[in-house]
Amino acid sequence: MAEKPSLKVHVELGEAKLDLEGSPEEVIKAFLQLVGRVYPAYRLVEGLTLTVDLEGLMKNLEGILAFTAEGPVILIPKDRLGRLSIRELIALHLTKAYVGNQVGRLERVSLSVDELLQAIGGRIGAMAGRLSEMVDEGLVVRIGRGEYKITTYGLKHFQENILPKLRQLKEA
Repeated sequence: MAEKPSLKVHVELGEAKLDLEGSPEEVIKAFLQLVGRVYPAYRLVEGLTLTVDLEGLMKNLEGILAFTAEGPVILIPKDRLGRLSIRELIALHLTKAYVGNQVGRLERVSLSVDELLQAIGGRIGAMAGRLSEMVDEGLVVRIGRGEYKITTYGLKHFQENILPKLRQLKEA
């Protein structure tokens, strides 16, 4: 089994010096706590900043998404996935692309309309309409001609609203 990566960081802030070592998550958390103590305004901004906990997202996707030698796969049978709306399926596949990219298994963080149609099925008009709605709501962003990726807000929406449905479908 591979050893978890360890991160070492030396920080100097004025007279204060600090050496941090541990998992990347632990080091980043300790660094942000230090900055929060030194710069109280940072705490206010932190409370207004939306971020994605990749580790938490990946834990929540266990049993739903897996990575194979051929690429990422959704473990829920297609007949059960058919109970989701087109919007929910788009979010699922764009989340799959996001996670795959973040863990180095996919080169791109985005999917084309053709890739979404191939994964989900349906008509291009319905797909284009749902993508347009999702862009308007800030859930996805268009990054090129016919290329879309999920936003941080879209990932939060996915975790809060779609993941619970996926867990139910997994157990059905």
